[in-house]
Amino acid sequence: MQSAITRHRHRAEMRRWIATAAILIGGLAVGCGSGSSGESEDTTGPAPALEASREFRAIAGVSMGGYGALNLGTKHGDLFGTIASLGGPVSMGQLLRDSIEDNLEVKTQTTLPRQVGEDFTFDHLPPYPERDSRIRMFQDLSIAFGNPFLHHSDPSRQYLARDSEPATTLIDDLYGSFTLPADARGFVDGGDTNEDGLRQLDELPRVATDVMLVAGGSLAAIAPGATRVERAGREVADLDADGIFDVGDGLVVNYSEPFTDPNLNFVFEPDRGETFDDDGLDGVPGSGDFGEGNGTFDYDPDRARWFAQDPLTRLEGLSADAIRTQRIYMDVGTEDELGFAQHYADLVDVLVAKGIAVAIQDGFDGNCTDLPGPNAPFLLVRYPAGHVGFESVDPDDLLNGDVCGTGTVWQRIISMIGFLNESFPDGVFGPGSGNAPDLDIDFPGLDIDFEPPNLDPTGDIVTGALPSPALRDGAATPMRDIVVYRPPAFFRSEDSFPIVYFLGGYGQKPQDFEQVRLLLDALILTGQLQNMYMAFLPGSGGRTGSFYVNHTIPETQVPEIEEATSGRFEDSILEDLIPVIENDILDRRIRRP
Repeated sequence: MQSAITRHRHRAEMRRWIATAAILIGGLAVGCGSGSSGESEDTTGPAPALEASREFRAIAGVSMGGYGALNLGTKHGDLFGTIASLGGPVSMGQLLRDSIEDNLEVKTQTTLPRQVGEDFTFDHLPPYPERDSRIRMFQDLSIAFGNPFLHHSDPSRQYLARDSEPATTLIDDLYGSFTLPADARGFVDGGDTNEDGLRQLDELPRVATDVMLVAGGSLAAIAPGATRVERAGREVADLDADGIFDVGDGLVVNYSEPFTDPNLNFVFEPDRGETFDDDGLDGVPGSGDFGEGNGTFDYDPDRARWFAQDPLTRLEGLSADAIRTQRIYMDVGTEDELGFAQHYADLVDVLVAKGIAVAIQDGFDGNCTDLPGPNAPFLLVRYPAGHVGFESVDPDDLLNGDVCGTGTVWQRIISMIGFLNESFPDGVFGPGSGNAPDLDIDFPGLDIDFEPPNLDPTGDIVTGALPSPALRDGAATPMRDIVVYRPPAFFRSEDSFPIVYFLGGYGQKPQDFEQVRLLLDALILTGQLQNMYMAFLPGSGGRTGSFYVNHTIPETQVPEIEEATSGRFEDSILEDLIPVIENDILDRRIRRP
């Protein structure tokens, strides 16, 4: 493990010690700041149970990681006392509804929707993130949770839409009989070179859709009289000759039998008077294919896997007292292009319905020189901007921006840090006053043995890769990148500190967050923030993003995947990464009550 870790200290300790020796020889003294010290941790016996530090351990994340933080945090409340969920898909019901109504809907439409809340379709997707990322993200969602729109009866062939039951029956209640493209991976889409979410006539498709089932030949009925053009396995049409494809062959969606849904939650609730049409669900055994009817309402079986990983469903099943054992910070952009503002509105409704007060703040409060200190245990911050959290779209501010500037990503992080600071009581403030190791210098005729002052008051970061046996799916053990910030007092005292685990967005890497060190150092050295660790964990998996769960579909079934693993990404975090970070990299110095 040590060989895979690089410590960035930027201290040049030996040169400083020699310089200090020269100062002392000249009769000058170098003073040290004040700080508090605690008892050193015993690193010889068994490691303390993770549950022992629950009160001083938080899990946070942005975008995909915002979902991961709320999902893992509510699932493992015995490990995490605080959760910070920044703009993620935290409502599976809403995510499925948006997928059906916007991302997979096919209909004739020439008006080009561009703004949040407008009527998007599969052929007219929003400009953020670009079309290619949306297609890949839907593939990763299917790998993580299963495909809730196409049932696969063969466990050894769960990924490709071509292997689903509707692809075998070749008939759909909406589109009737259809044909399949020649390529087993389905039609090819994407190629969104100008990143506007649309498909111009001169853009060449380049992303195999894999998990989407096109109903070949259905465009003739969807858009009668339209001039149809075949593009990489799907017929499409430009209805108004503006150089943009407006519609194409339909996409088969078998989520459930049709039902009335007045509250628009995509959940069949007969106790609320909702009714359904017993048309059957094509390809699902026992559901009455092709409308024979079986007398019961049917969902696609994969839907249950999505809701098993749904934070809102989990919170709905908990008592108010159980929820109050944790603190939850939330933020979301009021102009979020993925519709996540509605997700957090639904989350707040769940909490309020249980009698839990949620403070709602519009805009950010505080900055680098005035760290916010909210005391509400449940807080939602709504900021007037869009989504942030895709590596392919949002890297500049995160990698190169001013950590104390006006960039949305840094304002979000500062606001979150203020909440976390208030979540850990009686913290250790300041850089500490400890000294560097003893130095023994031998000059001709002069022997000096002294303990020099530690002149560097900053923290550091540890970067590298840790082995993850939980992800092994063969002979080799996969390595997982991590970045860990250690605060100034870690080197200048023997105190223990709280720790925050941060999960990045879709396609982001732990190394993308290394600039957070500058922000944390500044806040700690100005006395605004207590010393705390922050560990950035990997979100890679599947094609691009793991969603931080144990996957439903084996990665060995996914064509052209870079590195097939066991898919146990939740286990990797809890069983492999956290124990090594806390016990080895941080010397077991995690605060306990």
